[in-house]
Amino acid sequence: MLRQEHSLLSLTFANSKSILNMKKVFLVLAAGITIASCTEADKTAETTTSTATQASAEATSTATPAATHATHEPTQPDTANLTTIQWLDGAEKDFGKMKEGENLNVSFRFKNTGNKPLVISNVSASCGCTVPETPKKPYAPGETGVIKASFNSTGKPGTQSKQVTVYANTTPQMNVLTFRVDVKAKS
Repeated sequence: MLRQEHSLLSLTFANSKSILNMKKVFLVLAAGITIASCTEADKTAETTTSTATQASAEATSTATPAATHATHEPTQPDTANLTTIQWLDGAEKDFGKMKEGENLNVSFRFKNTGNKPLVISNVSASCGCTVPETPKKPYAPGETGVIKASFNSTGKPGTQSKQVTVYANTTPQMNVLTFRVDVKAKS
């Protein structure tokens, strides 16, 4: 009788251990499925963004120039429609000092120095504190324009160096503009 009770206790303990192991396996599987579904959702979002960017870039290089606000580099433009760009005030600017919490509006003047219309397909910034504007029209040969961006210095004390990247039908396709400012911390 005592032996049967001992066997029953051993069996119960073994079943408890088995159940605990099954719970661990279940949790690992649930975590794996969750991670896999998140990864799949990210891939779907990237594919959708990439497809939209490619379609927008193709429309830009063939028909009417359309602006794209995607963060990915657009596809290469049609080489027969390449032009040149000149940054009239240079591609780097130093804005001196400003107080933390203020906004700084920056601008970079340019000129289409080629013989084809200049189409700016995308303008992006290196940080969320800088918001650039993408011009929506093509610039005829000899025409000038401005790339504008707004920098929010809130929470950014110290020397700041930010990049604004301009994608256009130029060689190279990517033009990097840089501005610096010394943000004085709030007192």
